Amino acid sequence: MDMHEPMKQDKKELMKQNQEHIENMLDLAIQQLEEIAHENDIWLMDNGHICLTYEDIFQCLKHWSMKRDHS
Repeated sequence: MDMHEPMKQDKKELMKQNQEHIENMLDLAIQQLEEIAHENDIWLMDNGHICLTYEDIFQCLKHWSMKRDHS
C-alpha cells in the first residue's frame, strides 16, 4: 500500500460521515504518535527530519497530505 495514493472512496465516505469528530481524532492520533516516538524510539520522518514533537508530527502529516493531493 502506497500512502501517497489517493484515498479510497469508502474511506472518504467514512471521513465525511464523521466530520464533526475529525479534529478531535487527529489531535488524539498526534498525541499518541508523540508518545510512541518518546517511549519506543519509533519515529515519523519527513525529508530526513525526525518528527518528535506535536508540531513536528502535525507538519509531517500535513506535508504528506499535500504530497498525496498532488499525486
